[in-house]
Order: sequence, then structure tokens, then C-alpha cells
Amino acid sequence: MEQQVPSIALIAEIALRGGAAGISLLVAGLLLSIRPLHKVTLFGALFAAGAAVYAITAVDPVQSALGPLHIPLRLFAMLSPGFFWLFIMALFDDEFEWRAWMALPLVAIAALFFVCIPFPATERGSKLLHLLIVLALMAHVLILTHRSLNDDLVAARRQFTNIVAVLVPLVCFAIGIIEFYEILDVRGGYGSHAVSAILFAVTAGFAFGVAGIRKSLFPAAPQPPRRANAPNSAADRFDLARLEKLVDEGVYLNPGLTIGELANRMNMPEHRLRRLINKGLGYRNFAAFLNDHRIEEAKRRLSEPETARDQITSLAFDLGYSSLAPFNRAFRERIGMSPSQYREKALAGA
Repeated sequence: MEQQVPSIALIAEIALRGGAAGISLLVAGLLLSIRPLHKVTLFGALFAAGAAVYAITAVDPVQSALGPLHIPLRLFAMLSPGFFWLFIMALFDDEFEWRAWMALPLVAIAALFFVCIPFPATERGSKLLHLLIVLALMAHVLILTHRSLNDDLVAARRQFTNIVAVLVPLVCFAIGIIEFYEILDVRGGYGSHAVSAILFAVTAGFAFGVAGIRKSLFPAAPQPPRRANAPNSAADRFDLARLEKLVDEGVYLNPGLTIGELANRMNMPEHRLRRLINKGLGYRNFAAFLNDHRIEEAKRRLSEPETARDQITSLAFDLGYSSLAPFNRAFRERIGMSPSQYREKALAGA
């Protein structure tokens, strides 16, 4: 009877890892099948593929069978937390653009991996640094999801945020166990089984979050928000008219306006207002909704000769911004130039 326990445990571990690998590969294929191919789907597919590779290659018999091929596959698996971080950034930023600095965590992880090959003595230190990088990335993921939760108008992404809040601690716990066991050079044991179970739970949760709500998770095309979907019901059309009346009255100029405050002014549930702005006006983020109206008002004021000597800082406060920096950033992102440059250009022909 005592000899059957390891066999049962090994079978359970292989089953969990095989299930995790299968689910991950299915998710990767699902994401890559979405057209048009978007950065968020690409990063998500890379994360899922990395999780699948780790689930398979972490088993000792598989490592032996792969031989030298195990090295690039293991590196790809180690990069999967970085891919997940990029996936979250692209998912919650509708205007996401690749920046060179975003590659730094991936480069650092790869460097720590390769330095251990010619210098085995550095392995423990490299693994510890790798763990710290991953924990920092996961902390940033939680910050991003929490920050976007209040302004997000897409119900699917708000649901996915709750899934991320569960997945990230599991990922950190699993990676912590993995690094701890590898640093101490411990093989097998309950830690290995725990990692297999967590890996299966993470991939299953990720698959549930992506597959169940994938059509509304990603923008159909990288284009600016617009009134794309007219409300179907008479009640929605009436509420949209009320919202547009408030906008015409300048409600967006109120400093620190939140969607909860706007819902109170319209005397409607917050979730209904989120759906109205998202489905009726085409916005996926409440901050984008405010910024678009504020920037249009800024363009009008900057083009008036009567206000040519007004300070840009005063204009930013009048438009509801807390300081000059967020106004300059929002204006440049949408117009392609600073407010001062826009004023000079607009008044040149006045």
C-alpha cells in the first residue's frame, strides 16, 4: 500500500500538468483566432503558450527527453509572467502603444537565465532576482486593474478584473514555491504537487475569463470612440438625451467628476450609466469620455483671440483637470501637439 502512494501522486501531478498544458494551448489558439489580431491577444497567447510549455517541461522525464531543446523552452516559460504583465497593460489601455522600455523586464529575465549557464555559482542569486522581478510585475498588474476598475465602462473587463485579483496571488505563490525549491535544490515533495494544482487553477481561471467574455474584451479595431451603437429602447434613448443635455451644460468641467456622481445626477444606477456610455456612445473608459469633451472645449477656447493671453494652467483648472500635466498629456495624445502649439497655430490665421 505504501508503494502505491507515490504512483498515485505522480499520476495526479501528470494529470494536472497535462490538463493545464491542454487548456493553455486551447486559450492560445482561441486568442490567435480573433481578428483583427491585436497586441492584447498576442500577449495573451504568448502567456498561455508559456504556461503550457512550463507545465510540460517542468517534469524531469520530459526534460531528459528534450535534451538541449529544453533550454530555449525553459526560457520561454520563464518569460510568461512578463507576457501576462504586457497582456494586462494592453487590455486595460485602449490606446496602448508598444514602448521600448516595456521590453526591460523580459530582457532582465533572459539575462538572469543565460548568466547561469556559464556561471552556475550565480544560480541562486539569479533565481532570487528573477523572483523579485516577477513579484514587481504582478504588483503592477494589481495596481493597473484596481486603477482602471472605477473608470472602466466595459462590463467584460470589469468581470475579468475580479478574476485577475484571484489569479495574481496564485501566480506569485506558485512562482515563490518554484524558486524556493530550486534554490534549495529540492525535488518532488508536496511543493511540486501544490505547484501543479495551482498551475491548473491559474490556467483554468484564465481560460474562463478569456473564453467566456472574449468578444467584448478586445476592441474591434484601434479607432477613436464614437456613437457606434444607437440605444434600442425608448428608455435608453431618453436617458441618452438627458446625458447629452448635461454634457451640453458642461457637467464634464466639474473637477474630479466620477461616474458614480454623474449617475446620481441622472438618478440612475451606476451600472446602467456605464452601459449607456459604452453601448450608446462607444466609449470604453469614463476618463476617455471626459477627456474628449474637455479637449474639444479646450480647442474652442484656445482658438478665441479674446483669451489669447490667458494662462494655459488656468485653462486646465477651468476644464476640470487637477493640474497642468494631465491636461497637457491628454491634449497631446489626442491632438498631436501641446496646447500652446495649438493656440499659436489656431491664432496665426485669426
